[in-house]
Amino acid sequence: MRVVTLLDIVLGYVLLLLFAAALVMGVFKWGFFIAAAVLLLLYFVWDFLRLRCPWCRGPVEPSQLLRGLRRSCHCPSCGHEITVVTRVNRSVPRRRRSAPAAPSEDPPPRRRPELFDAEKENIHK
Repeated sequence: MRVVTLLDIVLGYVLLLLFAAALVMGVFKWGFFIAAAVLLLLYFVWDFLRLRCPWCRGPVEPSQLLRGLRRSCHCPSCGHEITVVTRVNRSVPRRRRSAPAAPSEDPPPRRRPELFDAEKENIHK
């Protein structure tokens, strides 16, 4: 099963927060700028390897993946639903209660506007 884990998303956010902290501390000590560059490079690698659509490998924003925990999240590139699991076991996705079951019978046919207008004229006469 193609899924993204919560651990992948959290580690992406941790790398971004550490990058921001190292960038702020780099104002006082130059060595932290190097650490900030390394952390940013690690985030880009992590984003390329883990924070992508599992179907088409297209880019997906981490905030959209985090939102996928509570509601459905779809890839902006291919449109597939991205399943975000909270377990480390990638083979068992979390069940979603928000998706209603598909109706087994066809919906009633829609009325054509010209028939509806003709019926209204007959009612008013």
